[in-house]
Amino acid sequence: FFVSRPIRAFQSARVGRAHCSGVYTMAASMDLAGLNKLLACESYLAGPKPTQLDFTKWAEFKACPKEENVARWWKHIDSLKRLFPYKKWPAAEVEKETGKAKDEASLENRLVGAVQGQVVTRFPPEPSGYLHIGHAKAALLNATYAQVYGGKVLLRFDDTNPSKEKMEYQQAIIDDLKLLGIQHEPLTFTSDYIADFEKDMERLIREGKAYVDDTNADQMKIERDAGTESKCRNLPVDENLRRFKEMLKGSKEGLTYACRGKIDMQCPNKCMRDPVFYRCKVDEPHHRHGTKYKAYPTYDFCCAIIDAREGVTHALRSLEYSDRKAMFYWVIEALGLRHVELSEFSRMNFDYTVLSKRKLTKLVDTGVVTGWDDPRMPTVRGVLRRGLTVEALKEFVMTQGGSRNTNSMSWDKIWAINKQKIDPVVPRYCAIEKGSLVELTLSDGPEKPTIKKENLHPKDPSMGTKDMYLAKKVYLRKEDAQVLSEGEEVTLMHWGNVIVEKITKKGDAVASMSGKLHLEGNPKNTKYKLNWLPVVDNLVDVTLRELGFLFTKPTFTDEEDPLDFINPNSQTDTVASAEPAILNLKKGDRLQLERGGYYICDQEKPMILIEIPDGRTKKISGEARDDTWKGKEKDAKGAKDTKKEEKPNKEVAAKPNNNKKEEAPKAAPEKGGKEKGGKQPAGKKGAPAADRPLDDLARLDLRVGKITKVWAHPEADRLWCEEIDIGREQPLAVCSGLREHYKQEEMQDRMLVVIANMKPCKMKGIESQGMVLCSTGPGGVELMKVPEGAKIGERLTCAGYEGEPDEVLNTKTGKNPLEVIKPELKTNANGEGTYKGVTITTSAGVITSKNKDSPIS
Repeated sequence: FFVSRPIRAFQSARVGRAHCSGVYTMAASMDLAGLNKLLACESYLAGPKPTQLDFTKWAEFKACPKEENVARWWKHIDSLKRLFPYKKWPAAEVEKETGKAKDEASLENRLVGAVQGQVVTRFPPEPSGYLHIGHAKAALLNATYAQVYGGKVLLRFDDTNPSKEKMEYQQAIIDDLKLLGIQHEPLTFTSDYIADFEKDMERLIREGKAYVDDTNADQMKIERDAGTESKCRNLPVDENLRRFKEMLKGSKEGLTYACRGKIDMQCPNKCMRDPVFYRCKVDEPHHRHGTKYKAYPTYDFCCAIIDAREGVTHALRSLEYSDRKAMFYWVIEALGLRHVELSEFSRMNFDYTVLSKRKLTKLVDTGVVTGWDDPRMPTVRGVLRRGLTVEALKEFVMTQGGSRNTNSMSWDKIWAINKQKIDPVVPRYCAIEKGSLVELTLSDGPEKPTIKKENLHPKDPSMGTKDMYLAKKVYLRKEDAQVLSEGEEVTLMHWGNVIVEKITKKGDAVASMSGKLHLEGNPKNTKYKLNWLPVVDNLVDVTLRELGFLFTKPTFTDEEDPLDFINPNSQTDTVASAEPAILNLKKGDRLQLERGGYYICDQEKPMILIEIPDGRTKKISGEARDDTWKGKEKDAKGAKDTKKEEKPNKEVAAKPNNNKKEEAPKAAPEKGGKEKGGKQPAGKKGAPAADRPLDDLARLDLRVGKITKVWAHPEADRLWCEEIDIGREQPLAVCSGLREHYKQEEMQDRMLVVIANMKPCKMKGIESQGMVLCSTGPGGVELMKVPEGAKIGERLTCAGYEGEPDEVLNTKTGKNPLEVIKPELKTNANGEGTYKGVTITTSAGVITSKNKDSPIS
């Protein structure tokens, strides 16, 4: 169940070698036993692809080794060497200081006092709900640490709260752990130790370390907050024992009591102010023991005891329990039990997502979702049903590692990792929305449909073939047909070129087309490569299901109820026609619809395909991507603008559904009148901005912005992705290379200066619509500072440069204003931002930097 890089990070501990700076040194000195153990879970030594490290190590062997895993690896590398004798393979991606691979959170030195071969961890879920992605992180971390240190992981159900627990949940958790590939020791149950817990509590009472209180819950909370001792705190031992026996009987008197640890009512950590350790539970029978027990220990009491007695050496748990750490150790010391080392890691939080089991249960019980496995749910079953692979989930968890840094993350990164996993291995098919079918008749096409064998994957013939029908009439997408013109040559994917001879329209919309094959034409010379379907009787109706977030708000305060922010548009169903070969799919199969994204088969008859996010299209709550079936805009002379028509055959679910995304609008200047914070346009009034000199600073749309959201780019380790509020309806999406200079928390909510009329460009797959201004000097790279009082969205000014900005900056050499302007953007001796020596100002003053006499870019 391992992910490659975390295993490599721990190999030093396994083979008993001294610490080294990187994976290369470690693998180079690894003995055969260590290498064989590593390659049991790995294809290569330093990542998912072969590197120089593999070939260096391969060359050390004079013949194929006998060890099974090493032999498999050696033969594979040997074959690559023969096939590509002159290929220069990439170096292993490592960081010199830590020896960990790119984008990997180090797990080293997290387990205090860990001894190779003796580490015991545990995963102790409460059977009160299905596992969600946060539980998956905890389970995978515990399992990984145990395996890496040659130890074992325990699975124990903490089942001492019968009012919430069900056998259904217990079995679901067991099944989900199997899905995750986690191997654990024989299952145990906390409730099987209740007789021992009763004796432990009696002992604490006898030793004056616990007492039985009849204070009601509300009053107890008031007293604990105020640090006021309970009236029962100093009752005689005999009275406390009598009361405790009444609790165990579940008598009417016993139901009024709770057993509390006598710790410290003045402790600044309020968790230590005499917490409740035992309480009566008679309203619901236990899912395993029925009504045998009337009183149960709390998690804070029994967890420490059972960890110590089951031999746990390291108890890993999330930071939400940090305040209860002292209580954990108090219980152990009070009972004289063996020490258990607590290790804490950050809780996993995602935007537009709740991970509280109580709130997730409410979503299920109120019918907002169809069940715990609804693909919009963050449960293990939900995300797997939506198309996430177990391998991607594991790799994502390992990029977090045992870090204590807590932040709310975007889902984009995990889906980007998933795309990398599925793209090389999923088959390709074609489908077109029923409301978007336009018929193209080929005069020289086959009179009867003929079958052509086509590879399921263009780059992997080993995946097999499918039957592709060639026909005299084919369907194109309406959006594609709209941009074509008569006489144009286009390519029908996997068939060849055709020449469009006639286009028939109804109004502005294309109704039908005719043309002829030109198979000898070169697809490289055509502008458009189009999807198509044959007009045959056995096309398959499929439902394409697009999903968005369940909530319209990214995060919630403690006072807010997420159910007040349910997104009514989180699911959209669209009926499409698909090629006959798509019937080969089985439930759970993943695929790619060419030019349409990735999907997973959720149901075979009738077929329902759920869209798998790819991590590139940013989804704001209530907006699902709508670029899947979007035709290309035509730039050729004579092309007409086309209006996007409302697509028919939409079925919107009654609950959170109908989630369509509109692309964030490109940055555009505010037209007419006086610019906010600027001056009345002067100079060549009414003349296009592009007619002004290239060195006219006013051609740049410089705006005051505020970063409202920041996250790490999923595929570029030097880039932050930001959403910047510039006073418009939609934030500006910007990718900036500042991860080496600013922490995430330093970027969040920061005021800055942004060029808001840049031509949008893709940066490692994510569109960036602007550029932030920074100075570079002896103090390093620094974002230009906006004076206090400047207003979000106002335009910056510079004396002598007035007028409207370009709508979008030209990027062609010799026509790009920014190329000419940048060399003159500098800070002066006072650290003020200037252009050609003239200060750049907001309504509140000049922008500044600590870097003096330094370039701005």
